[in-house]
Amino acid sequence: MIYIMKKLVSKKKITELEFRIIEKVKEVRTKKGVSRMKLSEEIGVDKGFVGKVESYAHPDKYNFSHLFRIAKILKLKSIRSLVPSAIPTYEDIEIVYEMVPKINKDGTQSKQLESSVLEIRPRTEP
Repeated sequence: MIYIMKKLVSKKKITELEFRIIEKVKEVRTKKGVSRMKLSEEIGVDKGFVGKVESYAHPDKYNFSHLFRIAKILKLKSIRSLVPSAIPTYEDIEIVYEMVPKINKDGTQSKQLESSVLEIRPRTEP
């Protein structure tokens, strides 16, 4: 971890496919107004699971069973809506992200932190 101007900046190695799926689920979930906790409960996992997946500080990831249930809960026509249509450019990538305060519905800062991606780059080391 690197500290820059009192912000916590970290790196995470992940496959580009996993990253694209996580970001797509987050985008659709947010557009449909479904909270992380509610989606976690609906897919039958620990209430903090979706938050952990969306926070790159944790190793948790979605599997195909999760994606199937997520597609049903979010009333999507197909699981394809959550998976990139094109083959990812890179197999493995490195995400540089910072942990920032979550913004509440009223616009105030929460004590909870969430990941904000600063940079995505191809993974060059094994």
